[in-house]
Amino acid sequence: MSNKKRYFVTVFGILILCLFILATITAVSSVFFTVEFNLLPGESDSKKLTVVNPLDSPAYNISHTPVAGDGAEMVSIEPERIDEIEVDGEDNFTISVSIPKGQKRGNYTTYSYFFFPSEGFPPSMPERVNILITVAPKIVEVYGIDLGIDGEEDVMTKDVTINETASFELTVKNTGIGLDVMQIGEPEFEDGEGWDVKLYTLKEEVSEFPCVMILNAGEVDNLLLNVTGTMPGTNLSVEITGRSGANATKADSVRAITFITKKVEGAVNDSDTTEIGP
Repeated sequence: MSNKKRYFVTVFGILILCLFILATITAVSSVFFTVEFNLLPGESDSKKLTVVNPLDSPAYNISHTPVAGDGAEMVSIEPERIDEIEVDGEDNFTISVSIPKGQKRGNYTTYSYFFFPSEGFPPSMPERVNILITVAPKIVEVYGIDLGIDGEEDVMTKDVTINETASFELTVKNTGIGLDVMQIGEPEFEDGEGWDVKLYTLKEEVSEFPCVMILNAGEVDNLLLNVTGTMPGTNLSVEITGRSGANATKADSVRAITFITKKVEGAVNDSDTTEIGP
């Protein structure tokens, strides 16, 4: 073979090799799947990436590369390898993200290449999975109020007998960042015939509304709601709403529900055999 032909074959071979490498890089660089996280500093979350075996035989050694990118230190993927997935079976990788408390806000892009099962030769190229992380600024509530009732967030229900008082302990918390004047509205209910509803501070019955409570940031104070009924088989739902004096749009409410039951005549107390009757 002449030098000219040998040179042509060499150049042509190199060109084919370059095209093959370029095609390989392009295939590897394409994004197969994207997982997104939106978290605040100090928060963490995890999501599952499910791998299904579409082959007619078991799939072995499904693995992934170490996480890379500008947020790699915040990401972990478990397990490192799935040893086997049966025909038509599936298994999961867990992608976990943990944001340090002092992490700067912004968008972070990380990725890992996964080696999925395939048939034939050569084996399929690894697939890129992007893990996009948005670290949002922590929102600080300037003004806010939170009401609770007997340790619950919203509703408490109690059963009492005729003329027996159901007592509900209310908590009022300033969730803002500074001093605020909380305003507690008058108890609201419908058809209160036969019912007595009273609200107390720690010192006395509240007679003027709104009831004013001055609280520092994070401070909690208490109220007592007493409900008494006279008609058996009835119930009363009482709602109490509190608002921030500095920002009336910041409000919260709780509901106390009281049921009046009948006394059971002729009942026997097993402890002392004392009969309860008319």
